[in-house]
Amino acid sequence: MNLIDMHVHTSDSPDADIHAWRLVQKGIENNLGAIGFVAHLDLNPEDFCYGSFNAEGYNESITLARNEAEGRISVSNGLEVGEPHMYEEQVKKLVDYSNYDFITGALHSLEGIGMVLGKEVFADGDPFDIVEQYYADTLRMVEISDIDILAHMGLFRRGLALAGLSSDFNELLLWPDTVERILRVIIERNIALELNTSGLRRKEKITYPIPGILERFRELGGTLVTIGSDTHREPYIFYGLQEGRELLAANGFSGSFFYRNRKPERILR
Repeated sequence: MNLIDMHVHTSDSPDADIHAWRLVQKGIENNLGAIGFVAHLDLNPEDFCYGSFNAEGYNESITLARNEAEGRISVSNGLEVGEPHMYEEQVKKLVDYSNYDFITGALHSLEGIGMVLGKEVFADGDPFDIVEQYYADTLRMVEISDIDILAHMGLFRRGLALAGLSSDFNELLLWPDTVERILRVIIERNIALELNTSGLRRKEKITYPIPGILERFRELGGTLVTIGSDTHREPYIFYGLQEGRELLAANGFSGSFFYRNRKPERILR
């Protein structure tokens, strides 16, 4: 199974600090078959990356990255759109999706609640009510949004861990109908489920989604999966890819996918 990282942030996002061309060099050094770059495009005023997207600058970075790749590694350009079920109409007035290889849908914030990747929302509300709302909003997002990949499903675990709360539970047992409906919808709509490995380097020490959800996705007939390290900066470049690959193999997946022109494909090298 080739190592493909489909969630890599460059210095074009304000929360990341490594140039795309340098990440290509690192990818070649680490024997990656492909890299999918994403830039944050957030129109939620609560988000740290709010209003920061610069299409021209990002395009220049990708051009430099592809020149650096020189056929040694495949490069795709993507967007990580925050809360597309809420902001997609506005986003599409700013960018033309056809200029990108893939669109990733990300749920960072819940309407009326706040950012789930931080500890603050869990200090004031019932954690299980917040998680239940997270999955209800995720379902709405995948039902109506124009996305290719569902990013970091279960990101709320980061906020729970930062708040000193336990995240050692299986949401499939608590909200089986909602979680399974999400998985069935992304299968029906040919949306890939991302196995995000960034939680392995954080307090929660687990992937997003948890292995149990990945297993259920496969049982339901899901085949479209991507692996994403959610790289932002040193020392966590491409962190957890090997563990992600092993987890996919253990659950019966023959490999992960790369995106070009908004179509999934396998990289064979």
